[in-house]
Amino acid sequence: MTGSGNKARIGIVVLGCDKNTADAEHFAGRLEERLSKRVTVLAAGTPDDSPPDLDAVIIFTCAFIHDAKTESVEMILAWTTFRTEWGVPGRVYVAGCLSERYRKELEAEIPEVDAFVGIHELDALLARIGGMVSEEAVACDEFTPRKRLTDMPYGFLKIADGCDRKCTFCVIPDIKGPFASLPKETLLADAAALVASGVREINLVAQDTTAYGKDLYAHYGLAELLGDLCALPGDFWIRCLYCYPNGITDALIAQMVAQSKIAPYLDIPLQHVSPPVLKAMGRPEKARDVAALLGRLRREIPGMVLRTTMLVGFPGETEEDHQAMLKFIEEQHFEWLGAFTYSAEEGSPAARMKGHVPGPVARRRREAVMALQAEITEAFNQRREGHEDRVLIEEFDREMGLWKGRSRAEAPEVDGAVYVEADPSLASGIFVRVRMTRADGYDIHARVTP
Repeated sequence: MTGSGNKARIGIVVLGCDKNTADAEHFAGRLEERLSKRVTVLAAGTPDDSPPDLDAVIIFTCAFIHDAKTESVEMILAWTTFRTEWGVPGRVYVAGCLSERYRKELEAEIPEVDAFVGIHELDALLARIGGMVSEEAVACDEFTPRKRLTDMPYGFLKIADGCDRKCTFCVIPDIKGPFASLPKETLLADAAALVASGVREINLVAQDTTAYGKDLYAHYGLAELLGDLCALPGDFWIRCLYCYPNGITDALIAQMVAQSKIAPYLDIPLQHVSPPVLKAMGRPEKARDVAALLGRLRREIPGMVLRTTMLVGFPGETEEDHQAMLKFIEEQHFEWLGAFTYSAEEGSPAARMKGHVPGPVARRRREAVMALQAEITEAFNQRREGHEDRVLIEEFDREMGLWKGRSRAEAPEVDGAVYVEADPSLASGIFVRVRMTRADGYDIHARVTP
């Protein structure tokens, strides 16, 4: 072992979605708890920016779209090449969705990797690392407090995994399996541990958070879970991500109105609005029904902020369909919106469809969507100038000389930020009252109120 003394140093690299982050942190927690005297777990990235004396690296990969797969493969090759040239780390393991889907191909193409581990085989990897430091095979409890891999004051609470939907462009159900909620007792313990560790914003994540509980309970869903989470002691926010429109119930809306800990923010990934495209995608939503829902959310929930995701260039998408998307975006004025160019995934029904949109056309359409959204978001931030709000401070940006934070209107890692003028009262992980002073595109500047 290259680590200090007889203690192994394990680096964990996390790629892809925030559900991967939650999985990696739970794995790190189990690893350190079971082998606490022999293992130190560290966050890692590329070989160039990671500790040089790692005994092993575990790469949690993504396989959702082509770009994510490419990023994962490039990271694996970076670490195996580094080990070949420098002799460290001693071992390289690959976990997550890429391993789950392409294990045989990866084993043949990258034999330098010590093991490719599927998403349901993390306990086996835990035991294997235990053997690396002369420990017995390790059994896992149902819940072990996670080890956080960053010091940011926000965390991701994965409330379910898998998916029962049949979107024709998506292979997640093939990789992850059917939708499976986590027991509420486990989630409440996990959330309490996050708050105790310094987390001040809990982001609920799943393939569809609004489907929570349908497979476990007769009368306990997302609304009820939110009520129990809000009852936990401490000063923190809760944010709901990945909410399907048909799962946003009266009970959920009522809970968001009643509970001050719930951010008035919903991430509703719509993908498209054109009826022919939605039908081809296997999406049940209708634009007029979604528009009515969005109007209701804005009327009934004070300060409501909405985010969505659009997929451009889907097979068969016409210029008329594209214009319908632009019109809908302009009418609904989503505060935040992300757009992705369609990627044909092997094994998905959409990959076999006719009428694939040429790459340059799809990219042009995405650019048009994002240009429109940039105007909408900047107008949103301009309307906030002069207003006061509560901000969670995350870190000090040395290059800008400003503190970076977020209000309840911005989700971590995907939305803009609030940049606060330097003030001696500020520190990472605290809430502070600020006055918004100047919009700057997707971001906004502020100063602490007296």
